[in-house]
Amino acid sequence: MLTTSLNKIVLCATATQLVAGLWHADKLQRSEVFANSEEGHTAFAAFLSEYPSTHVYLLANSVEEDYRLESLPHSAGRSKKELINRKLNQFYRDLNYRTAHFIMRAKDKRKDDKFLFIALNNDEFLQGWMEVIQNNEAQLVGVYLLPMLSRLLIQQFKLGAPHILLCEMLSSGLRQTYFHNGRLRMSRLIPNVPADEKQLNYFYMVETQKTRLYLMSKRLISRDITLNLQLVSLDNSSEHIKQSFAHEPGIDCSIVPLMQYAHSLNLTKESLSIMPELLHMQLLASGHLVDNLAPDALTKQFKLSKLRRVIKAIAIVTASLGMLISAWYFVLGFLHQNNFQEAKQATRLAQLKYNEVAKSFPQTGISAQDLKTAVTLDNTLSGFPKSPRRMMVTISHALEASSSITLNALNWQQTNDLDIQDTNGDASKVTRKIEPRNADQSQLSEIGFMTAEVANFDGNYRNAMFLVNRFVETLKQDPMVAYVDLLATPVNLNSYTDLSGNTTDTQQLNINQAATFRLKVILKPIDKVSKTP
Repeated sequence: MLTTSLNKIVLCATATQLVAGLWHADKLQRSEVFANSEEGHTAFAAFLSEYPSTHVYLLANSVEEDYRLESLPHSAGRSKKELINRKLNQFYRDLNYRTAHFIMRAKDKRKDDKFLFIALNNDEFLQGWMEVIQNNEAQLVGVYLLPMLSRLLIQQFKLGAPHILLCEMLSSGLRQTYFHNGRLRMSRLIPNVPADEKQLNYFYMVETQKTRLYLMSKRLISRDITLNLQLVSLDNSSEHIKQSFAHEPGIDCSIVPLMQYAHSLNLTKESLSIMPELLHMQLLASGHLVDNLAPDALTKQFKLSKLRRVIKAIAIVTASLGMLISAWYFVLGFLHQNNFQEAKQATRLAQLKYNEVAKSFPQTGISAQDLKTAVTLDNTLSGFPKSPRRMMVTISHALEASSSITLNALNWQQTNDLDIQDTNGDASKVTRKIEPRNADQSQLSEIGFMTAEVANFDGNYRNAMFLVNRFVETLKQDPMVAYVDLLATPVNLNSYTDLSGNTTDTQQLNINQAATFRLKVILKPIDKVSKTP
């Protein structure tokens, strides 16, 4: 049993029977005929149950068909759809199977759109088959009129006459379809075809004249128009019919040899002799779709199936894309992991090299934390427009020259008052007040109050005073310094101070006493600092 997605079921319904064919990859695999009765409906239901989820196409070949040629204002989109629906409701309000076939756009000034409105006036012959299709939830793609597929024969055999009347002998009767410049205009099915050859010739003659009069009544042709009558035939059996039209005015008869084209469609002469409708069914199975007459309610299952296939395809594409992206990220992660390990190894090697080099660094008494604090403080000071950087650099130079002096605190101020006192110091220990001469009171000066002590003081005040005085002299020799004043010394040199204390406990005196002194340093203005070579 064939159950692939390439399967197609094509049906052709007439008033008396239903021809069903199964196609696989555009090749007919199986065909059956079901009578339009309860037994036929039951057998058809069993046929459909063998091929679930297979697309179903239905051809309608009916006597009661209606064709109306109308012009509509040229439009597009939603407006065009509304105009067509309004016209369909005007012509065929109570009919289920109807459609609008676009013919062409007029070449006059208005350039209206010409449509052929088509409908089945009586669909009772389809109701039983439709009930079976709906009950089996078959995926009905659409309902199509058989004469609309006959246009493909006109194109295939390159029949270029402007007025063609195509005659096809079908199992349900004689089908005569009129084409104007290759476009369908009308078609009629004549049942009860006589079997006798003489009666058949007369039958063709009478029915062709009826069709010609009908076309003239509808003003599709005029009396002086010559109809090109094309007889579709599998062999030369239609030659006698052609001869009967030899002297008929207004009709030019020709035979369309169908057998060669049928072979190209993989159809045999025997199958077409029994069921001529197989030709049109084959065209439909090959993908030559025409306008659909079925309402949306009948094609609901097909549309839902189509939507499911679209969703499934999107899901597959999304999943495939997700897998590709995941694989790409996996590769990136693997590469990043390798890079991380390489960077980690390089860091370890750099750390080892640094440790080896650090062993040769000179020893320093300043801890790393103190260095960090100094760098942080320097970065902070560099952000201010006025900073004690110059004062700190000057005192640092003096401290480097006097390794026995340790700085405890530094108070920096910028003022025009040279007599300002250190608010953080002890005013009672100030020995004297500086009186700098020639001071410009309108100019700000940098003044620093320094508190320091003699490192490793052992009680030798004479040596301590020597170190303090040498430190003061070092400061004074700095080109940046204007004045240096010793505010407080390790020994109180005031002659009016009372002497007191216990000289017996020298050890305790050395432990508790510190050789602390305080200085006041005034820097020169930057523009007055002499440049040294």
